[in-house]
Amino acid sequence: MYAVVDAFNDKGFHAYSLTDLAHLCKMSRGNLAYHYKYKEDILDDIAVKMQRDINRFRRYRKENPAFYNLNLDIRTCRFLQKRYPFVFRDMSILEHDSIKEVMNNWSREIIKRNLEAFAYGISIGNIKPEPYQGLYYQLSVNAWLITYTWLAQDQVRKIGVKEEAERMVWSTIVAYFTPKGLDDFIKHYGKDFLVDYGIPMKQYATLKHLF
Repeated sequence: MYAVVDAFNDKGFHAYSLTDLAHLCKMSRGNLAYHYKYKEDILDDIAVKMQRDINRFRRYRKENPAFYNLNLDIRTCRFLQKRYPFVFRDMSILEHDSIKEVMNNWSREIIKRNLEAFAYGISIGNIKPEPYQGLYYQLSVNAWLITYTWLAQDQVRKIGVKEEAERMVWSTIVAYFTPKGLDDFIKHYGKDFLVDYGIPMKQYATLKHLF
């Protein structure tokens, strides 16, 4: 199966016929067709493998709501993007029922956990109260979107070494920390984590006439 996944990653799911995949797996087409009547059936097994990978990472999550879980979700997504990039590159694959179910359930779970982390952060005084209704839901979704689209961003923008999904996600959240929360954040990540997120605004100071 891993040889098939590597082939899909190399040229895409639609580039191969069952006969091609049978040759790749060093078996007859009839033998492969015995297990997979249609090529799309292979995606069901890949969905199972993706779910197992998600579950493997899930075992390391903290039970209490914590932004540690957000970092774990980012690492999980980056692993999946490296292992199954063809899935993230092709909308027709994402529309396949079993793949879609895995990704849909996982995204809902992540967004829910992010919201729980915000609520917990507010309760212990590390996160500011919501300045307007729905902001933290938006940030929870944005955290997911940044991570989920990272592969596409890298292909389009050729992301530099200073840009990381984890740092980019935190850059959208850290402004809503209380002084206590920011202090705890720095103790965990270190001051360097908050330095040099990207291009400084002073380079755009001359563009103020646009406003």
